[in-house]
Amino acid sequence: MLMVPGPSEPEPEVLTTLALPILPHYGEKWKQVYDDTTAKLQKIFKTDNDVIIVPVPGQLAVEMAVANLVPRGQEAFVCVNGYFSEMIVSMVEYWGGKPVVVRSGLGKPVKPEQVEEAIERTKSDPSGMPVFVVQNETSTGVVSPVEAILKVCREHGMLTVLDSISAFGGIDVRVDEWGADYAIGYASKAIGGVFGAEPVAVSRDAWKAAKKNSDKIHTRFLNLNVWAKAIEEMGPWGHPHPSSMPTSIIVGLRKAVDLVLKEGLANRYRRHKEVAEFTRKSLGELGLKLFPDKRYLSNTVSVASVDPEVDKKLRRMLASKYDIMIAGGLGELSGKIIRIGHMGTSATIQAVSTTMAAMDSVLKDIRKK
Repeated sequence: MLMVPGPSEPEPEVLTTLALPILPHYGEKWKQVYDDTTAKLQKIFKTDNDVIIVPVPGQLAVEMAVANLVPRGQEAFVCVNGYFSEMIVSMVEYWGGKPVVVRSGLGKPVKPEQVEEAIERTKSDPSGMPVFVVQNETSTGVVSPVEAILKVCREHGMLTVLDSISAFGGIDVRVDEWGADYAIGYASKAIGGVFGAEPVAVSRDAWKAAKKNSDKIHTRFLNLNVWAKAIEEMGPWGHPHPSSMPTSIIVGLRKAVDLVLKEGLANRYRRHKEVAEFTRKSLGELGLKLFPDKRYLSNTVSVASVDPEVDKKLRRMLASKYDIMIAGGLGELSGKIIRIGHMGTSATIQAVSTTMAAMDSVLKDIRKK
């Protein structure tokens, strides 16, 4: 059992699609599949913006935003409250940008007032400057107040990049209402698809910014201008992307999205919330203390503090005795926390109950010694 914050077990109906005949990544039939998939993804993003599907890991979909929106030598704001948001700082640096870090403590969200203060301190005009926000930081189990953060940024005319990788399909995302210019979803976490096809919603302002920066974007595949050209010139005959595509993975993604929409977004988000609350209650009954600020708890991953020796034994014994995998801490939190994913197919009371019963048994064995 995968009770980790990604990947989740794919939906069985998604796996079935992988046995279908392979489609070529061009032509009328593929155009129908791709267009239908992106149109349905718009409903989860809650956007009228263009949606493209990039055949890369989630990190590279974030790096695509950096490559296009952060010209070398220019500043970019990054809201940092954990391992994955910290990673964006290094991306900005690798691409020659100057990160303006707005940081909170681990287990806490970045607050909108912190962003406002950072904007006021900068000597540069913030208009058009990009800001990066991770909606759901799985390294600490914190969901940030992104609506309020993006509101502050919009008031200053900034370009907003929203990493919704571990929220997409399990926690509400409202791209148009919140004003996100570049938003990243994910196939194999709360959606229940298969890894390798990342949906990205791109606003008109983001396309324009990429065009303005075209002579400063030193990559082809991640270049939004190259994507725009492919959409315009090759889209009509069924090749709206600048490379080949993992068509079977995208057919699986379409099936996963169909299942999400069939369940209904409100019902799905309610299910994730109820399972998250059950998980947190169960962790307390096992004598484990939640790590994050209780006002900002994620509904797709729960995080509890543990002793380093308990962490090592608990995860090893769960895997060897019960074939259940949970995650440990990353970076500074390595050995200090455990992370339990309840997203997509693992967001059920049955899956969590099974995990908690196994954890109870293992913890009793550990505490006896």
